[in-house]
Amino acid sequence: MEVLIDSDIVECYRYPPNEDARDLPSQFYGLTEHGVKVLYEYNYLRGLPVARALYENTRLSEKAQRHRDAPRPELPDSVADALSIEDTESVDFDRVETYIRERKDNTHSVDDQIAVAEAFSEAGIGPDHEGITRSEMLDVLDIELSYQSRTVLDHLVDIGILSRTAPPGPDVFAISERRDEIVNGHVTEEAEENVEALIAHIDDELQPMALSEDAAEFDGVESDMSAPSVALADGAGRTVRSILAAEFGVEPEQVTGHLQTGDPVSRLNTAVEAIESSEEVTKSEDYGQIVFVRPAYRYRLTERTMSML
Repeated sequence: MEVLIDSDIVECYRYPPNEDARDLPSQFYGLTEHGVKVLYEYNYLRGLPVARALYENTRLSEKAQRHRDAPRPELPDSVADALSIEDTESVDFDRVETYIRERKDNTHSVDDQIAVAEAFSEAGIGPDHEGITRSEMLDVLDIELSYQSRTVLDHLVDIGILSRTAPPGPDVFAISERRDEIVNGHVTEEAEENVEALIAHIDDELQPMALSEDAAEFDGVESDMSAPSVALADGAGRTVRSILAAEFGVEPEQVTGHLQTGDPVSRLNTAVEAIESSEEVTKSEDYGQIVFVRPAYRYRLTERTMSML
C-alpha cells in the first residue's frame, strides 16, 4: 500500500470515528483520480463487472460484513463515476430469450442457456471484454445450472449468442510437475531427466540392502544370505522397483533398462502413476509426470447479442 500511495495510485480516505461503534473502521483505501487514469490507460477497468460480481458473491464473516457496510468517506466524483456500474435491470432481455427459445427449445438445457446469457449480460461481458473461462463463469456468476456447463456454452456458441476464442499461444502446454513450469520445446529432455531421477530413487532405495549384505559378509555371516536379501528388496509391493516390474511386466533387474527405452514421456508418466497409486511406497519430489494441458477457451457475448439488448 505504501508503494501505491507514494505513486499516487491509492489514497487513504478517512471517516470520523463513531464513538458508539468503536469496532468500525475509520480509514479506507481507495483509488485517486490519477489511479483511475492509470487503470483506464491499461484497460483494467473493463473487468469491473466481473470483479463486482465476485465481490458480491464472496462469503464474508459477520465482522467483515460490518466493515463492508460501515459508513465511509465520499470519493472524488471522477473516481466514484469510474467505479460505478450502469444499472442493467433496464436492459430488455426478452428479445434474447425469444431468440434462444426459437432455436434451442428442443434441447433440455434451454433454461440454463437463457440463464447463462442473462448472467453474461448483467456482468457486462460483451464483445470488448476479454471474456471468461468456463470455470470462471461457475465461480463468478451467480447461476446454478441443471445441466453440464460445457453443453450449455456449446449451444450458445452454436447460435451466435456467445463467442468462443482460444487464448494466444500454443494449442497445448506441456507442464513438468517436478519444476512446476511449462516445458514446451524441450519435453523429451525434461522427461529423460525425470527418468534418471526416478532411477536414482530406485538405486537409493536398494542401497541399504547392499550395505546390509556387505556388513554381513564382513562379520563372517554365510554368503547365501545375499539371496534372500534380493527377494526382500523386490518383495510384493515393497519397493519402487518391484511395483514398476509388475506394472511393466518385466523382471525387477530389468526395470532400469526398460525405463531408458521407448518413449521417455510415456515410460515416465506410467511409472509415476503406478508409484502414486501404491500405498506402500512414496514418490520422490525429484521427479514427476509431464502433464499436457489445453488452454481454456474464453467466452463473451457477441455483437449480434448486444444488438438485441
